[in-house]
Amino acid sequence: MMRSLVNELLNDRISRRRFLSGMVAAGYSAASARSALQSVNPFTPGADVPPSLTRTVKGTGGELMVDQILETGAQYIFVSNGSGLGPLCDAVVSRPRLQLIQATHEGQVVAVADGYAKASGKTAFAMFSRVGLPHSTSNMYNASKDRTPLVVLSDHAEVMREGTDSHEDIDDWMEAVKQYTKWRWVVHQPERIPEWIRQACKVAGVLPCGPTAVRIFRDLLYRENVTATIFSGKAFQIPMELRPDAKEVERAARLLLEAKSPLLFAGPESSQTHAQKPLIELAELLGMPVTQARSFFCDFPNFHPLHVGELTNQMRYPQKIDLLLNFGARPATGTAIRGARIIHASVDPETIGRNTPLSVALVGDLNQVAKALVEAVRSMASPQDLAQRAAQRRAECAAFTEKVRAARFAAARRGEGSPIPWQRMMVEFADLLDKDAVIVEEVGTEAKILSFFPFAEDGGMLKVGRTEGRALGWGVGASAGVKLALPNRQVVSFQGDGGFLFGQTDSLWTMSRYDIPVLTVILDNRTYEETRWQIMGQMGPAGQNNRDYVSYLGDPDVSFPKLAQAHGIKGETVQNSDQLRPAIQRAIKTLRDGRPYLLDVRLETFGVGAEVTWYQKFSLADNRERKV
Repeated sequence: MMRSLVNELLNDRISRRRFLSGMVAAGYSAASARSALQSVNPFTPGADVPPSLTRTVKGTGGELMVDQILETGAQYIFVSNGSGLGPLCDAVVSRPRLQLIQATHEGQVVAVADGYAKASGKTAFAMFSRVGLPHSTSNMYNASKDRTPLVVLSDHAEVMREGTDSHEDIDDWMEAVKQYTKWRWVVHQPERIPEWIRQACKVAGVLPCGPTAVRIFRDLLYRENVTATIFSGKAFQIPMELRPDAKEVERAARLLLEAKSPLLFAGPESSQTHAQKPLIELAELLGMPVTQARSFFCDFPNFHPLHVGELTNQMRYPQKIDLLLNFGARPATGTAIRGARIIHASVDPETIGRNTPLSVALVGDLNQVAKALVEAVRSMASPQDLAQRAAQRRAECAAFTEKVRAARFAAARRGEGSPIPWQRMMVEFADLLDKDAVIVEEVGTEAKILSFFPFAEDGGMLKVGRTEGRALGWGVGASAGVKLALPNRQVVSFQGDGGFLFGQTDSLWTMSRYDIPVLTVILDNRTYEETRWQIMGQMGPAGQNNRDYVSYLGDPDVSFPKLAQAHGIKGETVQNSDQLRPAIQRAIKTLRDGRPYLLDVRLETFGVGAEVTWYQKFSLADNRERKV
């Protein structure tokens, strides 16, 4: 709802009064509505902007575009090859502060930009030629599901050819990305190029965030002697205080205190709004167990005594949940929470209560929500009462979590042989990586990552990925963007062999060209394991006959280190558990020398169909009538 209201206001379709009333009707407090209006008001048509926040510039359309991008504070623009980038290249000659980071195709351009935005917390800019839009949409979809702030730019057909089904054109390019963007626009006047770029940037960065798309006629980008207004960076730095309704906070606090077995369900909005610190305080104040929602971040420190793992129908602790506090995740479902009261806190009212009945809805910035809940709980119970209940619950949780973790690590260290048990690989990495390393993962089963690495906001490791969209082809490019955002932290990308074959070898080109020292680790079990589980596990005809039609990857047996070597990147295959530690140490040394590295780790398969190598074989060569 907020995204729609912002779009309507910026496009002059509703008044400021209707914007305020719409915000309140959506569940935001009156104070939040006024704060949101203050933040977006400078970007509305006809807004009175202080002269100190603008300057007049004369140049080509491309130069105006780059000037406005630089004013947002952008250091990078992520690009691919294409003649439509000619005006950008011309402009950067005299504006070298904007560094181009190139990928070989549009899908990876968006992946790199997405990783940069997630790790930096800044809006990222990407640009490619107009016909590259279809190729980019898989990762635009991922970014939209994750609410990642991106501005995607491209050129457009010449003004006089628009709508004529001419060269490299269709009637409505923006309809194709409507589902993946918060806002999209085609620029028709060269003097308004900066205006639409600043608007795209602001909309992308307004909570809940998301991608925006702007297309600019190529001849307008080349147009000379265009005079336009550029907004300074300060014009984008208007804070937005989205505070929750005080009465709803009071109701939620009372329910939390009344609950016998509450559970905190932490989701990605917690990290996006920097709410981890007050959220930890709230959990510790109540001694409330915490589970992690499916998320591209680790939203609550996973080695904290109160963290009890993922929310599953078979979870063993707590035994019976009577209240679920959903903090920034999509609605939780399943038998584990059946009959429980639900409090849902989110910055996006369209998410709240979408699939589940609620007892309380808390709409607002989750940093503000968590702080308000802490204050309300403290006002309703004595320090002695809070300390007593917290101590008992914390002791129960700690006994459970410490026992499970110790058993997990002990079992992992006993794993050995060839192929390698995945747990043994993870524990070796946990021993050797930097304590503040960044893990970028696209392996399908997040528990593989969350189980072995201690993630925490202050001084611990950082997890980025997997995307909520789940469309493969994101992780390797994203890891390059993460390293650009966090150049002084070790970055390791864990990627399945199947996911790597989703066009991601192309991102090795980007890492090699720009000396981006990322360690890419291929979890190579020659199968799309989760796909195999889902299909063969149904025990239909395919499962009953041990036939793996779409998951087996062992033929051809791809040599991933050779693919890396083709891009000038060193790599090696690790066949046995005894080879793991020295291989990881060689990789880490290469990163410290400033170059990327690739490890192809041959892992054992498990689960239904683990030993199956059958697939539907076919040879076109054998079916020819002529050997041509």
